[in-house]
This record gives sequence, structure tokens and C-alpha cells, in this order.
Amino acid sequence: MASFNFIIFCLIFIYKNFALRNPNFEDLPRYVAVDYDAYSFNTTDDSKLYNYHITGKYRSTKRNYSAYVANFPASKFSFYPSDNNGCKKLIETSNSSVTPPHDCEYATNGGFFEFSGKGSLCLGNLISDGKVWQLPTDGSGTNKANFGLTRDGKAFIGFLDAKIYSTHHFTQLITGVGWIVRKGQSYVNKSQDLSGGFITEKAPRTSVGIFKDGSMALVEIDGEEDIKSGPDLFEIAELLVQLGVDSAINIDGGGSSVSVKNGAVISKPTCHDTPEICERAVASITCVRRKILNS
Repeated sequence: MASFNFIIFCLIFIYKNFALRNPNFEDLPRYVAVDYDAYSFNTTDDSKLYNYHITGKYRSTKRNYSAYVANFPASKFSFYPSDNNGCKKLIETSNSSVTPPHDCEYATNGGFFEFSGKGSLCLGNLISDGKVWQLPTDGSGTNKANFGLTRDGKAFIGFLDAKIYSTHHFTQLITGVGWIVRKGQSYVNKSQDLSGGFITEKAPRTSVGIFKDGSMALVEIDGEEDIKSGPDLFEIAELLVQLGVDSAINIDGGGSSVSVKNGAVISKPTCHDTPEICERAVASITCVRRKILNS
């Protein structure tokens, strides 16, 4: 009986700590049609970062939310692997965001990742300040929603392909799962890379998006997976639309979701998907830099 209980415990542990962290990522379509929108932004915009904490209820479901929102110029934004040598180590966002050469005034967790393995732990595309860390050729960077910025002041959101990568000089690029807002409306039901279980799971979520004026948004919503606390994709899309975001993708969430300012955690991350407040080590981060990079 004891051995049977131990087996059950192990199965529950594996499910809670692996399956829920990255639901259905490997089961997503192997092919999607190229489809994207492009926005213009000012590459010399040195405007300030504005961040705030908002609470309320989703209009559609009346469920509570606690969200951390940042608005900032795209000219100050970067995606980074957590480790300076690439996606080889998992490091907490609060640590990575202020470890030189990173100088992030504000940061969140970044893209999806593997928890262990040889080589890169990041999944999908990753370009940081013009450095190409990875552009996979197995389809994992083209069959899911991407968010990218180019040297000439363009933001690309949607499903991109190798031709687009080769014809535009991307300075920042990351792969998410789910193009959840498009042209100011929820796009969850139309995004080519989403499946039912991933859409409806209630969990912490993190999203990166852009406004019509070319400024950007990071939105992270707290939650706790074991009690189904946190938004599903419909709910986070609803809040993004309410905030005026014109286009956005969903990046890694669950126990990875965290908001950090000046190296200090300001949200309530649940790294074990339980009530314990703790920060998970991740493979990549989003970063709002203090200064514009030299072109």
C-alpha cells in the first residue's frame, strides 16, 4: 500500500510540476499560415516607464484579477536569455534583470522553456539587441505567435517565417503561444497556435503587446494554478483590450509569471503552483531598459 501511495504521489508531482507549466506546447500545429501585423515606433523615444498595479473583476466572468501593467517606449525594450551565455541556465528574473550587462528598470519572465536538457533551454526564437541566440529550423519558431522589433522602427506581431526574418533586421524577437489580441479585439478564438486546454486553463499569465501609437505594454496577472486562480486566455485578452492594447501575444505563464522593478519582485509569483510566494528560475526575460541602446 505504501509503495502504491508513493507512485501516486510521484505521478501527481510530475503532473503539477511539468504538465501544468507548459500545457500542450508540444501538441501545437506544425504548420501555420504566415499572418502578421506591423506597427511603427520611434527608435529615439526616451520617454519614461509607467507601471501600476490594478485590481478588479473581469467584465465577462466577474472573476477577480490582480494585474501588473507597464507602459513604455519600444525603443527601450529587449528580450534577453537569463544567462549572459544564452539559454543554458535558469535564473530568477529579479537576479537576471540587474546582472550586467542587463540594466532593466522593469522586467518580467520571458518565453517558454525546458526545465533541463543539453544546449539551449529556450523554446522558439530569441534575438536580443541584434544578437541571434536561436532561430530554430524545426518549425518551433514559425508555428507559434512571435513578437519582434526591427532596427528601422517596426514591430511585428503574429506568425512569421524565415523570409521575414531574413529581410528585416530584427533587434528583438521572441516566440510565445497565442496571438491573443489583434486590432484592439480579442483574437483568442482565431489564433492558429492555440488549443482548448491551453486557452481555458486558469493560471498566472504574462503578455507582451503594443498600442496603436507604437508604445508597448507588459501585463502580468497573478494567480495560483492548484486552485485555478488566474486568468484564462479569454480573460487576459479582455483586460488587454480594456487597457487599450492593440495587439499582443501570450508568453510563458503559470509559476513562471513575475513582475520585477529595479531588481525587486513586485508581484506575487507562485513558482510551485501552490500558495507559497516564490520566484521561479526561467530561461529568458523581458526587459525595459533604463536607456536606449546605441544603434
